[in-house]
Order: sequence, then structure tokens, then C-alpha cells
Amino acid sequence: MRAFARAVLLTMFSALMPVAAGAQDTAAAPYAVLDEDRFLRESQLGRQVLAEIRAAEERLEEENSRISAQLAEEERALTEARASMSPEVFRAEADAFDTRVEQIRAERRERSEELARFSEAEAQRFFETAFPVLVELMTDEGIIAILKPEAVIIALDFVDITPRAIARLDAVFEEGRDVPPPPETAVPPP
Repeated sequence: MRAFARAVLLTMFSALMPVAAGAQDTAAAPYAVLDEDRFLRESQLGRQVLAEIRAAEERLEEENSRISAQLAEEERALTEARASMSPEVFRAEADAFDTRVEQIRAERRERSEELARFSEAEAQRFFETAFPVLVELMTDEGIIAILKPEAVIIALDFVDITPRAIARLDAVFEEGRDVPPPPETAVPPP
């Protein structure tokens, strides 16, 4: 039964392809698809945002590497000094070192979580900045809704507005002009 339904769907789609392809030249599709990941990765503003995120990640990695090397050196020194210490003194030193390592791990976890929050906030800021540009594109092309690619079962290529959205956002970014405010009827991204 499933194969039959698929065959019927493909037959209907094949029959509509010439009609839909002709409609591409004469009228805008009321629905469009936007690959948000590609929009972020390939637009100039998105690349700038991603570069800031990468720079923050690299700084955190460098800090973590430096701290890790420092702790490894301290541990090596403590291990070497063990022979010259009483067991009680060594145990106190080792416990203090372990406590310090746990504190540093907690601080590093917090810094990683801060970086994740920063990354999310920057991506959100990108989409909030791009939102009015997308609304303007929708208005200009007569689009009533933009869908995510994973929400679409089947569509023709011209429904994907990602390249046009990138070009429009890049034009705004290159000109250095303010992004137009969205109309009050537009629904902002979550």
C-alpha cells in the first residue's frame, strides 16, 4: 500500500512539474524554504558572528591548555617531592591539590557553559538582525511563510530563497545601512 501511495504521489508531482516550472517565471511561490544554517554560514554577517564565536572558543581552549599544563607540572612536582615528605604532609598537600583541581574544573565547566550561552546569544542576535531583511524579501516576493527545509516533504528548487536571502543580507551589511524594522504583523523567530 505504501509503495502504491508513493507511486501516486510521484506521478502527481511529475504531472505538476511543468506547470510549477512555468509558474516560477510568472508568479512568486506563496511559501519559501530557508536553510538557516547555510544562511548563517554563508552570509557576511553570519561569517562575522561565527568568527567571533570561534575566537572565543579558541581563547577558552588556550586557557584550558595553559591551565592543564600548569596543573600537570604541579602534579609532577608534588609526586617528585613525595619522597622527601612525611605521609601526613604529602596527604595534606595532595588533598589541597585535589581540592584546587576540582575548583578549577568547576570554573572551566562554568566558562564552557558561558561560551555556549554566548554562542546561542550571538546566533539569536544574527537571526534577529536578519529578520527584518527576510520580512522585506517576503514582502517584495509575495511570500506568506518561510519554512525550514526539514518541514518540507517535496518542493521545487526555486522555493529555496536561501541564496536570495544571503544576497539581500549581504547587500545591507556591505552598505552599512541599518536593517529595516520588521512590520508589526511579522512573527519574529523563537
